[in-house]
Amino acid sequence: MALDPFGPGRIRDRLQIQDLMYRWCRAVDRLDKQGMLDIFWPGAIDSHGPYIGPAEGLVEWILVRHKPIATSSHFVGNLLIEFASDDVALVETYVRTIQQYPPEAKSQLAQLTGGAAGEPGGAMDMFTSSRYLDRMERRDGEWRIAHRDLIQDWKQIADVKYPALAPKEGWIIGRRDGTDQMQAERKRLGIG
Repeated sequence: MALDPFGPGRIRDRLQIQDLMYRWCRAVDRLDKQGMLDIFWPGAIDSHGPYIGPAEGLVEWILVRHKPIATSSHFVGNLLIEFASDDVALVETYVRTIQQYPPEAKSQLAQLTGGAAGEPGGAMDMFTSSRYLDRMERRDGEWRIAHRDLIQDWKQIADVKYPALAPKEGWIIGRRDGTDQMQAERKRLGIG
């Protein structure tokens, strides 16, 4: 007999799935290879626009493609979880991204837009509205993604005319090289 979709067991499942989506965003924005891999079952397939294939290849593609991108923020919003069985769920998650591409990353930007990369020589901000459509599976008590389709709804790029962040001494700035303040604090507290 299937569990009540909002009973205590399913609430636990829903929170685990929600946590998985939040951890994906943090891992991709911090370029945390193992964190990204931990979201997918080995051999999971991801259809991510320019990349379609095993999730392990997706992670490698992201690490290379994102290397010159100094800032990346993924925000998740609406998250609808529908259970197909006790151990399979279809999860639709709205995601917004903001990324800044320096002039040397024009080819990476063009990959995601289908060719548009803005004016030569200038930095670009890219804004997206997409949805992750994930088939999640629970195996040995753990939920992970078995298949992901990225549904691209909207993209916009804008010239960066005036970089607004001019940090002063002592300001904490986000990093994507393993030394972000969040990563340092996790280590200090023995988390992860």
